Amino acid sequence: MADHGFPVTRSLVKVLATGIIKEGGRTETTTVNMEKGPSDVWWSRFKSRHPELASRTADSLDQARVHGATPEAIEAFFNLFKALYGKHSLEDKPHLIFNCDETGFGDKPRSREKVLCQTGRKHIYQQQQTTREHITVHCCVNAAGDSIPPFIIYPGCLPSNACRLDGPPNALYGIQEKGYMDSELFLKWLHHFIRYAPEERPLLLIMDQHETHVSKDVIMYCRENKIEILCLPAHTTHILQPLDIAVFNPLKTTFSTMASRMGLVRGDVVVGKKQFSALLKHVYPTAVTAENIKAGFRKTGIFPLSRAAVDTTQVVRVLPSADATPSSTPTTALATPATLSTTPASAPATPASAPATLSASAPATLSASAPCPTCNKVAPKNYLVAAGVIPESLANVLMSPALERKEKVRRRIPLPARVITSDEYFDLLVEKESEEKEKEGNKRKRKEEMAKKKEEKRQAQEAKRQKRLTNVTPPTEDDGEHCALCHRVVPPGSGKDAIDEWVQCDLCHLWFHPECAEVEEVPDTDWLCHKCCLST
Repeated sequence: MADHGFPVTRSLVKVLATGIIKEGGRTETTTVNMEKGPSDVWWSRFKSRHPELASRTADSLDQARVHGATPEAIEAFFNLFKALYGKHSLEDKPHLIFNCDETGFGDKPRSREKVLCQTGRKHIYQQQQTTREHITVHCCVNAAGDSIPPFIIYPGCLPSNACRLDGPPNALYGIQEKGYMDSELFLKWLHHFIRYAPEERPLLLIMDQHETHVSKDVIMYCRENKIEILCLPAHTTHILQPLDIAVFNPLKTTFSTMASRMGLVRGDVVVGKKQFSALLKHVYPTAVTAENIKAGFRKTGIFPLSRAAVDTTQVVRVLPSADATPSSTPTTALATPATLSTTPASAPATPASAPATLSASAPATLSASAPCPTCNKVAPKNYLVAAGVIPESLANVLMSPALERKEKVRRRIPLPARVITSDEYFDLLVEKESEEKEKEGNKRKRKEEMAKKKEEKRQAQEAKRQKRLTNVTPPTEDDGEHCALCHRVVPPGSGKDAIDEWVQCDLCHLWFHPECAEVEEVPDTDWLCHKCCLST
């Protein structure tokens, strides 16, 4: 299960052991406390019986990296990279292979070193020596172990001109509202990169596919300066990016440790925007070393080119989806015959009561079990029973969880590795940009047409109202006309000799007092009396 991103914990192993004892009917003879579960002594003996098992602290891995970092995506990257290797003859030119990326400082950093305290104290506090402002440092290194001066991005504004003097030599500085990289800053960094990169061309720049890195202006500038940009597959930087593998971790660890040690000298020292560049100048050479840089390129298999150098333990095998049917889902979803082979001849004999191991003749597919007498639904057979790993009697204990069928959710397809400076991608980007401009133009045109129609309708209604006011003359006492409801010129009980407001039905053209017609305000648009409303 650990290969699929669901490692078994110590407490879960104890729960499973208790369930096996209960299912085997050995509750009376066992020395295990059935209420509290196996003891720590049992756990130590269990570990001694299985020296192949070890306890580790699991690393958190989000869903995007689970589905993005696949063997197929990594293989496609190396195929594309190998083609560029041969195209530009980079086998003996490590100084032309670069990797760039940014990392953030701030957000409550803390030293990872353990501290000493008196025995019995439960809580040990350490004063935070850095501010919570996010500051971005963009780094770039090549396979020969060299590094480009960093690009420091501050939030809001630069603290002072002193940061340029106290910071790393030849470093570049920029500002952004929240201290993050954007397209304009990345284009600015490319000019900085050209200044310190070798004059030999072409250069190969490996980076992720963040939207700030992939823009038309960036691609055009790189094409003009003969820089090939190879983008890593989405969500694979923790496996394929040299900076993530061997540079960023020691850099941030050294920075946090040094900030904590500064508090031992002066307790009121806080590393903020003003002090950041000075501290980075001190820790940058100790972390971004030629040894670390070369190790990062070597471990990712980029230089020397080696697909086998990639740490495949970080590639998680995805569990079968809920849409898979029992007849089409192989038992190798949890264990394959290649990984669980037959017991060697030199191994000790297995007791009769022990579960059988998976043999080469184990069934490769699952067959449906009998229908449930309660719900009359057919449930798939236990994976482990079908594979021959456990007996049928333990099917209710060691039971693989059923995957619930969920509604399909539209997900962004992880982007594969690609060369964004190629002619094909550039033409595609130009076409996409023209389509977006056309789409925006059509959207703006529709808005203008709707606004124009709305204005024309308003003007027509206003003209109609003015026409009614000018062409229609309400009845007077001299005309002998009266209200169609009260049959009087003046409504009864009004106490007036004459009335100024009348309403006329646009269908029968009869006049009404607003009070008689129960109209609170004389309408500006068409109005029908009660009788005409019923007839229509």
